[in-house]
Amino acid sequence: MTVIEFLNARGADGKARKYRVMTIDGHLYPVHLAVSSHWKIHFFRADMADRPEHRAEDAAFLENMPGVLGPRVMAALDQIQATLGLDYGGIDFGLSDTGDLLLFEANATMVVNAPDPDERWAYRGRLSTGSSPPCAGC
Repeated sequence: MTVIEFLNARGADGKARKYRVMTIDGHLYPVHLAVSSHWKIHFFRADMADRPEHRAEDAAFLENMPGVLGPRVMAALDQIQATLGLDYGGIDFGLSDTGDLLLFEANATMVVNAPDPDERWAYRGRLSTGSSPPCAGC
């Protein structure tokens, strides 16, 4: 049995948010922001497909991770990345109601799934083409 502490990552709207960032060769790459009514969030089971406002949040995160997260969370991600010391890894996290990073997990076994060909996910297409710039030194 595994027991973990519940970390409340719900926003003012009552929705839970889970962010995923990959660390590759010392650079941070935003992968997704999943928004859900449920506390246990997986991107393609979250409330994303039928909620354009959730996809807009995801797109904003992908386009401007430092602007969305702010300097304090970016510094925390840098510290997690340095502590991991991995060439490749993923970091799943949320934000507390005070804006602190809530670490869900960080390890070398996370994957980046290609988006479905549906037009709703067109904004995510750059992830699969590798054209998303790293966020080193943001």
